[in-house]
Amino acid sequence: MFMFDSDITNVKPDTELPELSDNRIISLLDSCGGGLTSLRDFVSDKDSILFVMNDLKRDTPTKKILSLIDRYLAGWGLDSEVVFEGVIATGSHSPPTHEEIAVIAGGMQGLAERTEVHRADDDGHIDLGSTERDTPVLIDSIVCDYDGVICINSVEPHYFAGYTGGRKSLVPGISHWKTIEENHSHALSEYSKVLSLKNNPVHLDMVEACDMVIDRLETSFFGINLVNVGEAVYGLAAGGIHSSFNSMLETADSVFSAKINREEGYDVVIARVGDALNRNLYQSLKGFENGKSLCREGGSLILVSSCSEGIGPEEFYKRMQSGSPSEIMRDIRRNYTLGSHKTFNLLSFLENHDVYIVSELPDHVVRDCFCKPAETTEKALDKIEKKDDVVMIDDAGNFVPRF
Repeated sequence: MFMFDSDITNVKPDTELPELSDNRIISLLDSCGGGLTSLRDFVSDKDSILFVMNDLKRDTPTKKILSLIDRYLAGWGLDSEVVFEGVIATGSHSPPTHEEIAVIAGGMQGLAERTEVHRADDDGHIDLGSTERDTPVLIDSIVCDYDGVICINSVEPHYFAGYTGGRKSLVPGISHWKTIEENHSHALSEYSKVLSLKNNPVHLDMVEACDMVIDRLETSFFGINLVNVGEAVYGLAAGGIHSSFNSMLETADSVFSAKINREEGYDVVIARVGDALNRNLYQSLKGFENGKSLCREGGSLILVSSCSEGIGPEEFYKRMQSGSPSEIMRDIRRNYTLGSHKTFNLLSFLENHDVYIVSELPDHVVRDCFCKPAETTEKALDKIEKKDDVVMIDDAGNFVPRF
């Protein structure tokens, strides 16, 4: 008899890094890299600053960081001399509500009321040319209205860009739909994978596009990148967008990844997805991506996520309903559209595996995605014949176990 509590190998984040105190975070804002000396020096000669902030689909503690920036600048008498406004870097995500904007930007008095939302499909973008991979670099023109831009981002594993953070504040954060779609088309490459930047065409294309924005606009850019779990911050670097990002990679690996002392895959992989990626299936599939490498050929993956807001982008669901798996995959190779990499990767995995989904989604929606619905993890396991080796990954949307 299968015993759920005793027969499962549990894999979860277990960092030994100390949490940074508020005072330590403030001190790091005063010690920068990438050719910049401090946040104070960056702000002091400017009349207006734009904060580029993640939406709530990222776990970035933006409100906390803003409150510490406010405290830091007040100590130097700069909080009242500069106009601070904000933009939510939604990329291709749906726009946040007013209440969500207040949660994101509430760390600095009045900033939420002075924060706009990036919309990838509107006309308010400027054309800076194309990258070597023919990605059109169309960036939100809002950045041109300010003397300086401060990008606040968090660095976590990303299943095809390698890592979140850094360059992603601008591309795809405040880029046009066409830019995002062309860049993300490279996600079909075998080199576009989690924890990998070398030869990763998505990452390299983002870096080039980001450099074009920084080099060709008169606006000055400043990056604050951190590694966190919820409100707990384990590392922070400030300065250049790329230098602050690169400084956090080793810390991100320590917090979000661990090597498993094992050489072969498991019969069953249980991937649990937590906040904030568990809002819809489209975002939750990052948990599937981070867990699938642990699954043996012919094995099963159980994706556990509330998906309380449904399946996600309408186009993702439509693509799943457009034909048989082989027909859909063939069409994606010929005609990539934004988000199709998620469909392609799931269908590729399903050729030799089963995927069960434990969620609030209707059963027919799960079946439309060629997966199998289950009410609970235990009931999913009951349906799986071979389950000698079972592993469960906590926080699979962010945590990446590896052999």
